[in-house]
Amino acid sequence: MRQLLHILIFLPLFVTGQSRIGEWKAHISFNQVIKVAETPESIVAATANGLLFADKITKQLSTKTKAEGLSGTGISSIGYASDPKTLLVGYENGHVDLLQNDQIINFPDLNMKAGLSDKKVGRIVCEGNFAWLCCSFGIVKVDLLKVEVAETWYLGAGNDTKAVNDLISFGDSWYAATNRGLFKAAKANLNLQDYRNWQQVLSIPLADSEFTSLAISNGLLYVHDKNNDKMLEWNGKLWQPQYPILKNIKDIKSASIGLIVRTNKEVWLIGKAGNTLINSYFSSGSPKEIDPRDALIDGNGKLWIADHQFGLTLQISSSVFSHLLPNSPHSDQVTALRVSQEDVFTGNVTTNSGGIQEASISILQAGIWQNFTDDDDVGLKSIGPITDFAFSPLNSGEYWASSAGSGLISFQKNRVATRYSELNSPLGAVNGSCIINSLAADGQNNLWYTNPTGKVPLGSYQSNRSFLSLPYPGMNYSNISTGNIIVTGSAIHWVVLPNEGLFAFRMKGNTENISDDQYRKVAVKSRFSNGTTTLITPFSNISAIAEDSNHQLWIGTGTGLVVYSNPDKVFDAEEFYGSQPSLDDGERLFKPILEKEKITAIAVDGGNRKWIGTAYSGLFLFSEGGDHLLRHFTAQNSPLLSDQIRSIAISSGSGEVFISTDRGLNSYKSDASSGESNLNKAYVWPNPVRETFEGSVTVDGLTDQTDVKITDVAGNLVFKTTSLGGRALWNVRNSNGARVSTGVYLIFCTSPQQKTTKIIKLLVIH
Repeated sequence: MRQLLHILIFLPLFVTGQSRIGEWKAHISFNQVIKVAETPESIVAATANGLLFADKITKQLSTKTKAEGLSGTGISSIGYASDPKTLLVGYENGHVDLLQNDQIINFPDLNMKAGLSDKKVGRIVCEGNFAWLCCSFGIVKVDLLKVEVAETWYLGAGNDTKAVNDLISFGDSWYAATNRGLFKAAKANLNLQDYRNWQQVLSIPLADSEFTSLAISNGLLYVHDKNNDKMLEWNGKLWQPQYPILKNIKDIKSASIGLIVRTNKEVWLIGKAGNTLINSYFSSGSPKEIDPRDALIDGNGKLWIADHQFGLTLQISSSVFSHLLPNSPHSDQVTALRVSQEDVFTGNVTTNSGGIQEASISILQAGIWQNFTDDDDVGLKSIGPITDFAFSPLNSGEYWASSAGSGLISFQKNRVATRYSELNSPLGAVNGSCIINSLAADGQNNLWYTNPTGKVPLGSYQSNRSFLSLPYPGMNYSNISTGNIIVTGSAIHWVVLPNEGLFAFRMKGNTENISDDQYRKVAVKSRFSNGTTTLITPFSNISAIAEDSNHQLWIGTGTGLVVYSNPDKVFDAEEFYGSQPSLDDGERLFKPILEKEKITAIAVDGGNRKWIGTAYSGLFLFSEGGDHLLRHFTAQNSPLLSDQIRSIAISSGSGEVFISTDRGLNSYKSDASSGESNLNKAYVWPNPVRETFEGSVTVDGLTDQTDVKITDVAGNLVFKTTSLGGRALWNVRNSNGARVSTGVYLIFCTSPQQKTTKIIKLLVIH
């Protein structure tokens, strides 16, 4: 049955303005919806990492994520209690959030319960001022007024617990669908914590089957038998199979029209008026399979589907559907992250209902996410996951993407211009898979790439639109493991070799002739000497590389960091050693930073500080030389979505730090930005400073190390500082720590490089 697709993408009312320093954002995708619930005002859709609220009248959208107070990621269930008005959010780790009266109350009791290997919150059932959480060990009854666990119901003795999939109130009894049978207990019984007060329903056929869900329609009880793929009806006397036409049933649900039955790729509406099948939407001239994970009929009789590909979906009429999508990226599975000037590019993948990975590209531009899939551009059809981006320094709108299996892709104005593979270029493939791991563009518009499936795994796509293979000795065999490639300020190209170290080359003369080029493969080693003892340390699992503003090379490894203070000496004959940055704790001891951490990403901000991502311990910010730890962000102490960091990219102008994790994309507004060449663009934000403003005023558009002095109109010095890159901060307080009074203040910005001063006026309202 073909259904028409009507897509509604809702953007925020205001997309201009700035984030405050220290502000976190979670750039969560809302395409992969897993649950849906109804409140009096809204339809609530849950993804694994956030909530989407759709006003039932206006369809205006709003979102909540960890950055807005949710306790974490890994949402597994939602439910709504009408009295008291409470939206419950359950998580895989047992956490529960209660959204009441515009507040988020974290309920950690289940998460903190010892001795449970699986604390995932399943179906949430609400009645009166109580909610029941279906869990792998039984049922947790929560008092929503007292915000505490009232009881825990077990359906088996000792270790013979039953995993409860669903719970329903039917007549004078509770029915619980479990992984090993259907159980029943009298609602009047005051001790349902005792498993002996629960009886297995033995009259149901194949009584020891797994039952996933329960529903009520027309005064009858319905149960889904997962093992035998059947829906059974209880009429008070007999169990009878119903609707044998339905196959691959996932769950059933009560609805005002009768029943909602969700199968693998279908939603069935079953009622007295007849049955309706929904199995596709109409998109881009062809029907698209749906991937339903939940559905409901709201109080107005409208059908809402939680679709894992198309997001929250509303049925407008029998053949018209709307996908309600907020301003967000296409997927939380980020495979590549880069910043081009002020635009943020991510490569993403989703897994469709057939288990096939589909790649897409999301671009954040002026606060708006633009998403591109094969529905938008046929050139993206059947491409492998994006692994990297590179941007033309000469041609606006031109960029490249590399892929894990589909070669090199050239874009013009966000549309695929050409795809290069083993079929139309010197790029190589193995079993039809043309892998490009990393890209780098130089100032002459040449593109450099690593192609481990090629006979020559290192090459360039030249500005004259021709390919150049680089068969350097040591880099001229296929299937060599390659990581990132960068081009430094001294025109040295560096390639990360995860299993071997680094490969460096600098081209000279005729680019077609590599014989006169400089090149060398080196192991990553550090050297430490205190005058009496010399320590040489080898490193493996080379994972990340970055050049800082002092032209030092920072290398991430499986056991910490190595810094090369003079990387241009790589071509000299002697051994090539780096050093391990060490914390300065005043004890003058050698304490290498992060020496037990697996480094996954390195980025350098406008203040030449180092942002370091790790595989398991979150995000670190170190001073310019790495001798002082300035920040350590984890999923426990910040809105960071996960401690597993995959990549970091920094917007030079805004100073916003983008962090991709295994759970999705975060950003953090840093107190540093890249310095300008002069003070012509210097400005202050906000201006005026209202009495309700909290935080720090930012002076942006400065040169690096600009001296900033703030005075009142009488010339009295109120505050002074030095910019970090192109940004300086003022907390709107005087030297005594008191907020300054209402008035006009003068900001004197003096550039040491330009030896010029710019004066900015700022109005402060106390």
